[in-house]
Amino acid sequence: MRTPTRRDRLRAQMSEDVRAVAREIITKDGVEALSLAEIARRVGVTPAALYRHFDDLTDIVRHTARDIVTELTRELRAAVDAEEQTDHAARMIAPSRVFRRWSLAHRQEFSLLFGTPTTAAGDAHGDLTSEWVRELAGVWGRVFMQFWAARPHPILADGELAPELRRQMAAYRAATGVDMPLGALVVMLSCWRSIYGQVALEVFDHFTPLVPGDQEPMFELLMQELMARMGLAADYRPPAPEA
Repeated sequence: MRTPTRRDRLRAQMSEDVRAVAREIITKDGVEALSLAEIARRVGVTPAALYRHFDDLTDIVRHTARDIVTELTRELRAAVDAEEQTDHAARMIAPSRVFRRWSLAHRQEFSLLFGTPTTAAGDAHGDLTSEWVRELAGVWGRVFMQFWAARPHPILADGELAPELRRQMAAYRAATGVDMPLGALVVMLSCWRSIYGQVALEVFDHFTPLVPGDQEPMFELLMQELMARMGLAADYRPPAPEA
């Protein structure tokens, strides 16, 4: 393996600095506030110098989003690994709680990854979606596969699924490697749809006018409902009180 040269290290540092500045702008003002000129100004280089490290602004967004996805999935995996291997309910609920807390603390980043495509993201948004779908499948998919192997439960047979849904589930399984029956994938993705919907309503403040205050009780009710759906109602435990 070639030893990195000083030039390699400088290039890597520049790339890291650019992504850090882009993240800072996204966090404060949203992805639409990004521009090559503003990033270059904050890094202390000319806009032209950025092209030595990135193709264009969209490429900067793409790489910055990968950093965000890596951060999020690292926290989700840590939450799963902190629970007992046989406590399937806890291993499903723990990353869900972390996802909610992370999303509420990183609303602009959530909007970039999971919200409506933006002009600044350009054609990178499709790449971002594909990447976080695979990364999140590596978290929840692993947990669901372990649960399914230990406690298979009634699901729809392949022939009971609508043809298009059957095709979609098969494509998802092939793309992510979450190797379960198609009906079990439907259950997993239905759970994710519910979790994402609940969190998105909170992040974008769509619940606030009707349900003011902390919506954690609503989220925990959803956790109980999802566990009951999979026969794990008795294993649900409320979150520990904050110290």
